Amino acid sequence: MPYSQVNLDDIVSIAVVSKGVLYTHFRSKMALATALVEHHLEVSWQLSAERITVGLDGLEALIDYAYSIAVDDVSHPLTRAAFNLFESVGRFDGLQARVSDRWVHTFADIARRAVDGGDIRSDCDTEQVARLLTSLYLGLRQTSNLDDAEQFIGDFEAVLLLALRGFAQPDRVPYLTDFVKRRTALATRNAAPLGADEL
Repeated sequence: MPYSQVNLDDIVSIAVVSKGVLYTHFRSKMALATALVEHHLEVSWQLSAERITVGLDGLEALIDYAYSIAVDDVSHPLTRAAFNLFESVGRFDGLQARVSDRWVHTFADIARRAVDGGDIRSDCDTEQVARLLTSLYLGLRQTSNLDDAEQFIGDFEAVLLLALRGFAQPDRVPYLTDFVKRRTALATRNAAPLGADEL
């Protein structure tokens, strides 16, 4: 159900708490939504970051991290809900800036490793590379079909391959293209589409 159609009575009924208890912790429906977005995306990023620290470096790690976010988005109701809330309420209370800046910062840290490792051209601004990837993903959520995991992940592959040609070292593009295609196949296998009751 869209954020605009949910009221506090729905929330307290599902959570089995009173409005008084809810207001003790959150001053409004907006404050609750903001806290949910920040908490869940923080947990999701931490888990994704832990997954990519093993055996990968540089641009491979960045690609793997991005795919893990996509798989979580198409497979897990809480991740989907957090992203949907982010889109609905992100411009309030500085939420969009806080969440986007965290994502950009995380991607930029990995991108700097990719420059050092020779995967990303040294003349590229790693923060702008990170901002590009963040924008591509958030934009793709609007233009692709999250309910069709195979399509969404395939569309993600297509935009990622286009972006790579803009910042990857040219001699690394063939290898990285193969790496992206392997990650697409893996992500498609790992994605579990949400049921209608989870959307």
